[in-house]
Amino acid sequence: MTVGELTQRLRRVDFLDGVGIYVGPHEVALAHIAKRFFRVRLRSGRIFPLPPTSRPAERRQALAQAVVGFAGEHRVDMRRAILCVPRSEAVFNRVLLPSAARENLAQVLEYEIEHLVPLPRDQVFFDYSVRTLADERIEVLLMCIPREVVRGYLEPLEEAFVRPRGIVLASTAIADYLAFCRGETPGPIGLVLAAREGVEVAVLADGRLVASQLLPAARVAAPADLSRTFARQLADGFVNADDVQLYTWQLANGTGPELPTIGEANLAALAAGRLQAPPEFFESCEPSLLPAVGAALDAVRERTVPVNLLPEEGRGHDEGMSLTTVVLVALVGVLLLIWGGSALIKDSLLQRQLREEIVARGPAVDRVNKLRDEIDDLRKQLDVLVPARERHITPLLAELSDLIPNDAYLTSLNVKTNKITFDGQARSAADLITALEKSKSFKGANFTSPQTPVGDNRVRFSIQAEIAK
Repeated sequence: MTVGELTQRLRRVDFLDGVGIYVGPHEVALAHIAKRFFRVRLRSGRIFPLPPTSRPAERRQALAQAVVGFAGEHRVDMRRAILCVPRSEAVFNRVLLPSAARENLAQVLEYEIEHLVPLPRDQVFFDYSVRTLADERIEVLLMCIPREVVRGYLEPLEEAFVRPRGIVLASTAIADYLAFCRGETPGPIGLVLAAREGVEVAVLADGRLVASQLLPAARVAAPADLSRTFARQLADGFVNADDVQLYTWQLANGTGPELPTIGEANLAALAAGRLQAPPEFFESCEPSLLPAVGAALDAVRERTVPVNLLPEEGRGHDEGMSLTTVVLVALVGVLLLIWGGSALIKDSLLQRQLREEIVARGPAVDRVNKLRDEIDDLRKQLDVLVPARERHITPLLAELSDLIPNDAYLTSLNVKTNKITFDGQARSAADLITALEKSKSFKGANFTSPQTPVGDNRVRFSIQAEIAK
């Protein structure tokens, strides 16, 4: 694992509780997710019915009561909550701009927004997704939601003492859920989401929403119409159809338009092995609970698609590393320093022990070296006894015995390769030199030291001669 990969993983380490709130046309879904280190668990999920939008006062009261009841029943910390709204509440537009506009893109969109959506600038909240095109242009997918709509959600939530950190769409929440389930699996994805108000066809690539279109229910009766719309969205997003993994989901249980069987439809089962949840979630997940789960993943810092329709001043301010992550990173750093320091100390101790061992074994090594030298010397002396030698020691000794007079004797004899050295006593050592010179087996005879008288008319001598070849 590289340092970058380790850093990315450590950025996701947390002890957090998050809540996702998906408000549909006739229900509100709440999901509570707890994150402990890398383990993510769905602690609880609940669906509450809501009055229709034609009865706003009753609907707001029911929404507030549902949130308060859920928080009290499950003892949920609601400080990290993400609101998820249907696609029908938002207005999308695609804008092509010069690349130079990227530096001040927010200001450019602020100035041009009234020409792009049918509402005054002070009546909308917006977010955008940017992609670079090949011809020095950028493509901006502009997402807007009316302030009045947002107020209709935020006021009842404030009555329930909840202030959401962000507002996302059902499609982006489900995309976050799919990204969490897929792990490191790359590649763009396509979403076909059916709701009472129609069907959304969305395309996401490189972790960004690149296309989204809401179709009336009547337009998706024929599979061919849906296929053409999806192909057009892929073309608008510059995405190759062969690279796209397609997913479908019914947000309304039995009341939305019937979708053709395309792509992966059992999205709840994809979380097996990644999300800890009650068995009923995988077996019979309520349709509107899935976007709430995706929003809750966003709340615990598992977001992949960067969409937030809430104004900057209303968002949470913990986009960087959390305190828990910082403490864990610091702890890992300290442990690495301790491990590295201990390794250095251990290496130093081993080196010290090795030096002491060398010193302790020094005399034994010297004795071994001395024995090795003696062995080499003896081996050289024994070389003269090898049968392959042209001149053997036995004939040399026999001839030397004949050359030495009867009144002389030797005290030492040394034969090395092609030289012979011997010491002894004689009445006339000079006669030995003469005899050796006349011999065919020896040559170059000479005294190696002065002759020394020893009494009885004898002298001590030391003679060296070369062995003739």
